Amino acid sequence: MNHFYTLKVAKIQKVTDEAVKITFEIPSSIQDKFKFKQGQYLNLKFNFGEEEFRRSYSIIDAPSENSQTLSILVKQMENGTISTYLNQNLKENDEVEVQQPMGNFCTNYHASNHKNYVGIAAGSGISPVLSNLKEALFQEPNAKVLLFFGNKNSQNILLKEELDALKERFPERFQVTHILSREPQEDALFEGRITTEKLGQLLDKNSEIKPEDSTFFICGPTEMIKSTSDFLKKERKVPALQVLYEYFSAPDDEDNAEMSEEFKKIPNLESFVTLIIDDDEYSIHLNSKKESILDKALKENLPVPFACKGGVCCTCKAQVMEGEVFMEKNFALTEDEVARGFVLTCQCHPTTNIVMLNYDV
Repeated sequence: MNHFYTLKVAKIQKVTDEAVKITFEIPSSIQDKFKFKQGQYLNLKFNFGEEEFRRSYSIIDAPSENSQTLSILVKQMENGTISTYLNQNLKENDEVEVQQPMGNFCTNYHASNHKNYVGIAAGSGISPVLSNLKEALFQEPNAKVLLFFGNKNSQNILLKEELDALKERFPERFQVTHILSREPQEDALFEGRITTEKLGQLLDKNSEIKPEDSTFFICGPTEMIKSTSDFLKKERKVPALQVLYEYFSAPDDEDNAEMSEEFKKIPNLESFVTLIIDDDEYSIHLNSKKESILDKALKENLPVPFACKGGVCCTCKAQVMEGEVFMEKNFALTEDEVARGFVLTCQCHPTTNIVMLNYDV
């Protein structure tokens, strides 16, 4: 589960001044390990000196493309150690430690469906959205697909070549609307950032696609995700199961602060925690009011899977088999997964003296 595979960089393509598309070669011997669902991501691991870094990047490809490679998009972030390295120093034929695909940002497709799909993306949020939209086009010949895509200007539209190729291949079924935040347009609707007001106008202009009958994929800045998803569910009456979104970073929300009122109310106790990882059992002792279960396990050098440590990805997901825990944040698990006892261990504190968690399920 926590295993990393060494993949060779097959190709590096500069897509804008501040972003690269990185394509990994998947050897035939491990292709079964890298089968993926649309919208999933890869965890990459780097060791610089004695410090280890892990970062998650969404897969651009769609499963139906049946490629023997996998590609990710990496936008260089200000003061970003890994994004800077990948943009400026990584070379073709270099090797990178990569974990198997993970994530649940997807839906199911069937060739007999007559459905509509709408992507709402900004910047590098295009990666998992594009993967989903491509799969919809490939799997459902009757699907109509819209993409509302925000970028700074026309010179910095991420993955523009891929989007243009899709428009050429599916001219009657795929439509892209670009919204540029730093480039004047004849129609102000296509200027600025994607807001709820702008989204409402864009949907009205495409009235043939009814929001309540469409599935939405949203990824980009946190505030855009929160505002547009709420708008769709509350104002346009889109069922919650049809509004899918992926956070790249944890929302800045006072209600999710480490010392929330809910956290303050959990009992102060010493707990004996058993972790099942790759069929082995490990035990740790920790105080419920101190570090999370994941942080304690890492201190004990246990082989626990992790990536973001912010409640955004599902890498550290485990199922509660015995006892109870308090989960501080959750931006990744579905309501159904929570109901079945799954938790993000980076956010969990024990609330009973005995706890058992299974990472293998």
